[in-house]
Amino acid sequence: MDALIMAAGRGSRLGAETDGRPKSLVDLGGISPLELQVDLLAERGISRLIVVTGYEREQIEAAVRARIGPTMTAEFVWNPFWSVTNVIGSAWLARERLRDAFVYLHADTVFEPSILDDLIANPADGVLPIDVRDCEPEQMKATVVDGRVVRLSKELSQAETAGEFIGIALFRAAALPLIVDGLNDEMAAGGLSSYFEAALNRAIEAGLVLRAVPTEGRAWAEIDFPADLALARSLLPRLRA
Repeated sequence: MDALIMAAGRGSRLGAETDGRPKSLVDLGGISPLELQVDLLAERGISRLIVVTGYEREQIEAAVRARIGPTMTAEFVWNPFWSVTNVIGSAWLARERLRDAFVYLHADTVFEPSILDDLIANPADGVLPIDVRDCEPEQMKATVVDGRVVRLSKELSQAETAGEFIGIALFRAAALPLIVDGLNDEMAAGGLSSYFEAALNRAIEAGLVLRAVPTEGRAWAEIDFPADLALARSLLPRLRA
């Protein structure tokens, strides 16, 4: 199994924390979000990393190379358009590197290891962890019907929303053609400002079954704002593999 890590962004909303340093490398207390992810993936037997870089790409590459062990390889895909495209651009640039089952991660998201364990244990073609709760307008919301994720969007109404998609997922090899088609179709439609979830919506419409796994109160954080960084730092003991 591989891992596709989105690590192109800067994180300007974190202010001085990301002056000359990508937000995936901010210090949580002796370790960064990206390093936490690499450690966890290695412990769970993920053998190949595909890391999409952009802002301060040399720092990302150095951090990953320093962290991987002898059983893991890393490939880097540079997104030179990181400042003018959304996550969809990074995923699209990496699409031809995908060849088997893979874990999808945003490099600024931290989470308890057991969440990933639940994804790996689930046999569905696609598995997404959902934090079942009321959501705020800027959060990536999910509509869930009979345990299936049928729509992902920040624009979902409260009535349509089961909870928040936390930004990591697992896809089996059977899902790959539909995801790649979704990426291609979204880019062809001019979706440079789209999220990766727009490609997933296209894949769902084409027949991809995505199963929802509730986070059930387990710790996670997407680090966008200073308050998120403070939360991630406070959760660090629960986030370590």
